[in-house]
Amino acid sequence: ARAAKREELAKERAEAKKNQEEKGTPIGTLIQDVRIDEIYLLEVEHLSNFFPSSGDGIENHMIGVGTSYLHPLAGDDSSGGVFTKLSSSVHSAVSGDSKKKTHYNKLIGAHECILSDLVRKPGAPGVVQKTSAYTRAGARKDLHFNPKTVNAAIVTCGGLCPGLNNVVREITNGLVHLYGVKGKIYGIRGGFNGFVDEVQYPPIELTPELVEDIHHKGGTILSSSRGGFDLDKILNFIRKKKINQIYVIGGGGNHPGG
Repeated sequence: ARAAKREELAKERAEAKKNQEEKGTPIGTLIQDVRIDEIYLLEVEHLSNFFPSSGDGIENHMIGVGTSYLHPLAGDDSSGGVFTKLSSSVHSAVSGDSKKKTHYNKLIGAHECILSDLVRKPGAPGVVQKTSAYTRAGARKDLHFNPKTVNAAIVTCGGLCPGLNNVVREITNGLVHLYGVKGKIYGIRGGFNGFVDEVQYPPIELTPELVEDIHHKGGTILSSSRGGFDLDKILNFIRKKKINQIYVIGGGGNHPGG
């Protein structure tokens, strides 16, 4: 009798799972007294609050990536958010209606978020259930910078830690191969000192060829240091080199400087 009961329960669960999959609902039991009524997004300040976009109207497409996808347009719910694969040619490029094609298989919308309070308890009737949420990272539909006019600088500051060269390498490769940056990518030597004293710490022009094997080396190829922050001299360097993107790789003491 117990074996028969177990078999019956297993059959009921399998049937329920099948029905939920057909309806597109998650597996499990729907509970009515656990919910989230209000979500408060902890927004990240947009760069446009500080200076206008030079990439206004430029679609975000990965350069040099063969596979392209048809993506749902903003405000168009007919696709259900599904990205449809269009091409797998190594040399394929986005063409035609660029607003519908991308090399990303996922673009992040304005209100996509990660909930901060994941633990939920059944709430009393009439009590509003609230949580804050974090802005989700990822590729957006439009670029803020025009890749043709980008000059970037990468600097490593503070104490050494594993993976610094990997970060330098991937930023360089990403700027060139994914975004098609046409300007220069400067490696700033000796931490913030490299902005201040070009004679003792001449910058390195980073290229994919130069950084190809640096992830096999320890430390940082740019060298690092603590201190050396002189805002006026750093700004002079930035203006002279026409730098509009700076990547500060370091800890909590260096990011405020960035």
